[in-house]
This record gives sequence, C-alpha cells and structure tokens, in this order.
Amino acid sequence: MPGQRESQLRQSGRLFAALAVLRLAAGADDKLRTLDDSDTKTHPQGRIDKARGDLYALLVKARVNNGGKNWEAAAAAFRSIPDFLEKGNVPHGGLSPAAFAEFKAGYDAQITTFRDKFSQLLS
Repeated sequence: MPGQRESQLRQSGRLFAALAVLRLAAGADDKLRTLDDSDTKTHPQGRIDKARGDLYALLVKARVNNGGKNWEAAAAAFRSIPDFLEKGNVPHGGLSPAAFAEFKAGYDAQITTFRDKFSQLLS
C-alpha cells in the first residue's frame, strides 16, 4: 500500500485525489478538482464529502461514457480508496498551515502517481 507510513492527513490528501480522478474519469466533473491554497479552513472531511458522491454510479458512468475510454483510470482510483483509510477516519476541523501542507502533499503525490499511469486523462 502506498500510504502505510504516511500520516493520516497525507493519506486523506491521497484519498481526495483518488476521488477527484474517479469523478473526472466518470465525467462527473469537467476538470480535475484541486486544492486551493487560499482555502486552508475547509477540513479534509468536508472536501471529501463534497467529492465522493455515489461511487457505484461514478464507476458505471466511467464504464459507459466515451466508450469506457477512462475506465482503467476510474477503476484504479476506486481500488486505491481503501489504502488511504488505513489510519482511520478522515480528519475533521480546520487545518493549520502545516497541516494543510501535509494534506496537499498527499494530494500532489497521488495525482502524480495517477498522472504517470493515465496521462491522457490528466494532461
């Protein structure tokens, strides 16, 4: 698992990235959800709640939209989700600048991993 030694905040950032890629692959979002550096007050759980939606419906959309062109990316993002919950629940509450940086570092690392595998989707 990629996040076994990572902090809960970093794993939460990876989880947010996986959900963002799944939504993009399904066509539920027109562009990749990112983390706005000026919005450090929104806690990880709030961001994830807004991104997750109905995971089954997102998978189905990815399978049928565009002839399933983004299916592999959607499936990989979906399969990665349990890895990012290894440390437990996603943190609640506002983030200090250092905590936000940790959350964002996890997001950036996971987006890079997905971008390496699915450059067509994340170019």
